[in-house]
Amino acid sequence: MATQDLEARLAAEAEYQNRRSTGQLDEFEERRNKFYYLADRARALYMERIQTLSKGRRVVVVGCAEGGVTPLARGGARSVLGIDIADEAIANLNRAIQDEGLAQVANAVVGNAEALDLDPASQDLICCSGVLHHLDIEASMRSWSQTLSDEGQVVMMEPMAYNPLVALYRVLTPAMRTDDEHPLVPRDVRIMERYFQKVEVRGFVLTSLASAVFSYLPGMGKLRGWTCTALEAFDRVLLGVLPPLRYLCWTSVITLQHPKRS
Repeated sequence: MATQDLEARLAAEAEYQNRRSTGQLDEFEERRNKFYYLADRARALYMERIQTLSKGRRVVVVGCAEGGVTPLARGGARSVLGIDIADEAIANLNRAIQDEGLAQVANAVVGNAEALDLDPASQDLICCSGVLHHLDIEASMRSWSQTLSDEGQVVMMEPMAYNPLVALYRVLTPAMRTDDEHPLVPRDVRIMERYFQKVEVRGFVLTSLASAVFSYLPGMGKLRGWTCTALEAFDRVLLGVLPPLRYLCWTSVITLQHPKRS
């Protein structure tokens, strides 16, 4: 029964991601993108880390969809492997790899991110954005920790669970997500700590979420920007004094280092 449940979950996820890659969810994406400016600082930190860590290294991008692979291949990675459950997204990505002349460095395959079919200690960096909260975290951590080299790292950008406004928005927009999504909670971080010696979780978008109200008001772009900047500074102070508030943030950048060997 457990195997059947797993296969059903993976099939549903693949179907959803294929719909996304073919533009069938563009209406939802457009609605959601209105608020993504809030995560600009988190996204900048995530990109800075993976671009720095990927140079000359062997990289796996899990849940790559149609992006994430070619920028790292162009940026000096030794090799980049993209893995995604959506076959249509992988086909599009492999065409892009060929078109850009990156086939000697990059490749993309259909696969299960929870059970990487790669040699032990064969990769230096595993990265993903908005992927882990779709997965079985225990299985993923077990697989990833065995796949990484001794000095390998995982870098992720993932949503957190406890912000009440974000949680309400998720409840009100079920069509914008799959049934198996589960934003991260403290228990998930404890699972990471079982498989990695060092776990860093940096939270973003706490009080700055309030600036989103100006997204609904015409001509308020500058006020939205000023409000967001001021509240982001306040967030940095709050999170510095009270780190557990990171679980009330909308999103986070998570870095895992020094995998533990079973």
